[in-house]
Amino acid sequence: MGSELLSPLLPDGEKLTQRDYNFGPTQTRCELKVDGNLVVHFSGDVVPAGTDVIAVNERGMRGLGHPAAANIGQDARIADRGALAVDSCSYGGKQQKFVAEVELKQQAIQDVSERRGALRSLLKAYLPAAMKDVGCS
Repeated sequence: MGSELLSPLLPDGEKLTQRDYNFGPTQTRCELKVDGNLVVHFSGDVVPAGTDVIAVNERGMRGLGHPAAANIGQDARIADRGALAVDSCSYGGKQQKFVAEVELKQQAIQDVSERRGALRSLLKAYLPAAMKDVGCS
């Protein structure tokens, strides 16, 4: 993912730090902080193929503000302060699904339509990169 996709979503500041952590090989997390303040949270999870990811995450996405369907991966939602996409993949010799989520903890872009567009572009790049990172093909 290029910084040109991420930088519009970051507030101004002096220092950008990144913290990566995992809850196992199928659950990745990343936090970005600007001047010590959490601004973006990324997550990626391999889940069973039969999981209805959109239904499972419906309440959380509503909490991020007016989720709307997007044409990314197998299915996706873009909300005012976050985004989620799911795609089919093969992991460990089985058909699975991969879920990529981006949540904004601060809104650098005040215009909601513009912010949603930036989230859409970021998620479109993040989904395949995150899938590749966990070995989900």
